[in-house]
Amino acid sequence: MTLTLKKITTAIVSLTMIGTVMISVGIASNDDIRTEAATTETSRLWAKIVNKDQWDSAGASTYIHYWGGSSSTSWYGVPIKWDATNDFVYFDVPSNTTSVIFVRVNDTKTGVWNQTADLVATGHFDTWYFNLTGYGGGEWKNDITIQTTKIVSDYANTIDTSGEACNAPAAQAAVNAYNAMSTYEQNQFDTLNVGGGFTGLQRLNFLKSFYSISTPLNASENIGSVTPKESGLLIIIAMITAAGLGLLPFIVKRKIA
Repeated sequence: MTLTLKKITTAIVSLTMIGTVMISVGIASNDDIRTEAATTETSRLWAKIVNKDQWDSAGASTYIHYWGGSSSTSWYGVPIKWDATNDFVYFDVPSNTTSVIFVRVNDTKTGVWNQTADLVATGHFDTWYFNLTGYGGGEWKNDITIQTTKIVSDYANTIDTSGEACNAPAAQAAVNAYNAMSTYEQNQFDTLNVGGGFTGLQRLNFLKSFYSISTPLNASENIGSVTPKESGLLIIIAMITAAGLGLLPFIVKRKIA
């Protein structure tokens, strides 16, 4: 039987479409959720410094003192961190922390100028923030809307193209960097849309499987992860799809000639 140009072209286009559909179905029907190693769970305490001209004046620094859980700080605490994207200060503490004080440390870092009252940390993690006003007043609020934090967006940008994670060392570095992030940042990256219909956690699990990386991900919830079996299937499907797309220009060229 002689295959016409039209039949060959139709067959390749069909392979390409099937590959694309199978990828979508494979992700959507992922019922086999892989369990990874556990890590020390932390929770995030957020604060919004409203009157920066007062609290941050004269070279003062914001510290956080927390206690009542599996670990605590000595007075007057440790320097707090700042997320530039959301303009909130924050710190990741043990999830069983019970109390916290936000502290305004003097310019020489030798004493305290101002501080909040003893605040109840329990129940105010992740989705709450302390609205810090004046020289230590304020209240807990839960009208917070957090965009993708700078740490997470910067990390996502390191593996958002095939060229940035196209070899085993680069993929291993991505896994190590993920494990170095806090629980809050890992959770945020896990569900982040990183393109191609994938979440961040799916992409990492795909890279781990593709490059046979044995380092476990310290994810608290591996929802939507790609299992080794599915990863292998996706690789095969991707190769079929790429082959179909790659042959089309050749056929068109032959037809024109």
